[in-house]
Amino acid sequence: MSDQGVNRDASQPFELLDMIWPETGLQVSARMPPRPKDHLTEDDSMELTVDFVTLSLTPLEFIQLASSLRMSIDGLLEQHPNFQRAVVNAFDIRD
Repeated sequence: MSDQGVNRDASQPFELLDMIWPETGLQVSARMPPRPKDHLTEDDSMELTVDFVTLSLTPLEFIQLASSLRMSIDGLLEQHPNFQRAVVNAFDIRD
């Protein structure tokens, strides 16, 4: 992975993710304040936007939310393994 911090405007949020899932049209983006490596603190606020809802979270809350979602997904796939195909298809890159 390249150093994405090079030649970035230090006043603009750093975009971690900005995508639209083609299967559903779900739009998801995640941004964090621009900080040097390992200088993000709990006083900083991260933004997670899902369609038209934006959550402002501390870095720890962001990580906890992601972990909760991962555990929920694991539980869903354990109960309904046929949805595993959706996971594989989501990352299948076509030309």
